[in-house]
Amino acid sequence: MRLANVLVGDIVLVNRKGRVFHALVTHAEPHGLGVEPLDRRITYRRCTAHEVVGHWARRGRPQAGDAKLAPTEQQLELGL
Repeated sequence: MRLANVLVGDIVLVNRKGRVFHALVTHAEPHGLGVEPLDRRITYRRCTAHEVVGHWARRGRPQAGDAKLAPTEQQLELGL
């Protein structure tokens, strides 16, 4: 898998030496990723691109802007 699209904070599925686990990406390294496994029993802290099986981009809710939304005339007429 190509690691160009994997960012810090993303979740990856890692298959290392036959052990499959989910991990949170903590930092990028020259030849792989630094990870924090979600299962505390896993002690691996690094993985290579070959060991990454799946990737989920961790996206949050959109940040609220400064401008407040104003109701439209139609909404005011409906009483919403």
